[in-house]
Amino acid sequence: MHISRARRVLIIALPLALHAPALATKPCPPSPCATEGGAISIAKCRSIAAWVATGTISEVVHHEQGYPLLRDFAEFTFNVTAWEKGAAKQRALRFRVAWCENSQPLPRDTSGTFRFFGLPLPSDPSLPNLYIHFEPVQPQRQ
Repeated sequence: MHISRARRVLIIALPLALHAPALATKPCPPSPCATEGGAISIAKCRSIAAWVATGTISEVVHHEQGYPLLRDFAEFTFNVTAWEKGAAKQRALRFRVAWCENSQPLPRDTSGTFRFFGLPLPSDPSLPNLYIHFEPVQPQRQ
């Protein structure tokens, strides 16, 4: 069976072209809260975080991206009700989900109370606020 040179190139190039978008983005480093097995350690998050606070999520603006990203780069406000570690004057912190920073996406249901673990808040308001992890504390009752 004889396969033409053009057909051989197509057979080799087509699978590579289909996977090119996935190979174009560098992988993000693992979460600083992750253990060696990859699970999230809340104790590790608490020790690394500059601040820990509980509160609610509001003012969600979705920025859903389709293939190849398949991600929602949502913007939202975290309304602090209690500081557990560190403290700031702000009672409302604005965040935006990004690729490697603030990479944990929002859950579909943002009702209820959440605990956020954050990096130092920037003194320059043009710089983004950064969180390293968040978890639901008390889901909203239906």
